[in-house]
Amino acid sequence: MECKKIKKVYMLYHVNERKDEKLIGFLSTKEKAEDIIKELIEKPGFKDCPNGFRIKTMIIGKDYYTRGFKSKCAPKDK
Repeated sequence: MECKKIKKVYMLYHVNERKDEKLIGFLSTKEKAEDIIKELIEKPGFKDCPNGFRIKTMIIGKDYYTRGFKSKCAPKDK
């Protein structure tokens, strides 16, 4: 049996109207992410903002921070 190498994953997260983000998880298929949305959409923390779910395709091995990373918590340069 041949193993299929995973080349991408689907990051599922939720953003509410206050721009608070909740990382839900990384899934192997977009369909699995959509199934989880169906499970969560009526639960507390999600039902007040049902359109806040986002699925982002992430390529395995890709560097997503080529320009550096800016933290919201880091002190700003003067």
